Amino acid sequence: MVQAVLFDLDETLILDHPVSLHALQSCAFYAASWYSLDIAQLVQAAEEAAVRLWRTGPAYSYAQRIGHSAGEGLWARYTVQTHPALKTLSEWTPGFRVAVWQEALEEQHIHDQALCEALAHRYLSERRLFPRYPEVDALLERLRGYKLGLVTNGVPDLQREKLAGASLQDRFQAVAVSGELDVGKPERGIFEHICLELGVEPSACVMVGDNPERDIAGALQAGMRSVWVNRGFKPKDPRYKADLEVSNLLEMLPWLETL
Repeated sequence: MVQAVLFDLDETLILDHPVSLHALQSCAFYAASWYSLDIAQLVQAAEEAAVRLWRTGPAYSYAQRIGHSAGEGLWARYTVQTHPALKTLSEWTPGFRVAVWQEALEEQHIHDQALCEALAHRYLSERRLFPRYPEVDALLERLRGYKLGLVTNGVPDLQREKLAGASLQDRFQAVAVSGELDVGKPERGIFEHICLELGVEPSACVMVGDNPERDIAGALQAGMRSVWVNRGFKPKDPRYKADLEVSNLLEMLPWLETL
């Protein structure tokens, strides 16, 4: 019998990639008010530069372990430092953010340090939008009979900010953030932690997420059922077969009732 439903946050309950793209485009349009440039090329170049430079950073291995991405490095504040690497990131990322725009603009032969600094600062504010997927409110209302938990990878202050910004902070009986626990999906430890918090066995849980390598693989290792929500940003991974695949979270309700 299923007693608890666990959710991933980014791209499962709240939009992530579309909002990041919106923020990059806003910054690119701002840059285009100063120079004649190709906006689409600038956005793509900034995305690629962020990933490339992130991999050279001093806390890359830590970020990989807790599931903290280059895109998040462009706007995380790192005010909560539960690990020494978070202090390292707080000191390193300001230069990283400026360097991203330097590389992206240099592709179009633009060299403007002040503009790069302005774009890095602008992204910090433009990215702070937290829209929920349209079915989330109805879904959570329908799941009132279950214990609800959130299992999310990322740094503490940013994931908590997303929860509050999306008005979801009071919708779960337990929340597990990898940066707070120093263990991230797909490792068993973060799933075991949420089960202890909720007072349920893994076999009585369903994990719902968009990332096969993190959410579905982790659920399988922990002995949980799983639902893969296909938002169009993560391809299906045949190595990690979910019990159910959906494109809208409400599609899981009839299946849950059978359990």
